[in-house]
Amino acid sequence: MSTHDTAFLDDTAPTSLAALAEQLRDGPLHELVELQMKATELADRLAASPEDRIEDLERLVRLSLSAMEQFHAFTREFTAVLREITDARRHPH
Repeated sequence: MSTHDTAFLDDTAPTSLAALAEQLRDGPLHELVELQMKATELADRLAASPEDRIEDLERLVRLSLSAMEQFHAFTREFTAVLREITDARRHPH
């Protein structure tokens, strides 16, 4: 899973809903898909080798928390940018 050191949305805010949707797909949603694949791998490994269970479960918890935090941060930014876009459309300058 990649680590984001900066904001999820570019400094130059997207000007369209399509750009926002693309960033959502390529960022947090991609991360959630990666988490799902890793969770499946861990579950398969647990079935094959239960002695590693605690370490794998701890790893899964860390992955889940990371994905949740990243998705939450993106969603807050996404909401703010979406509000700006809709406000601009309602009240053109």
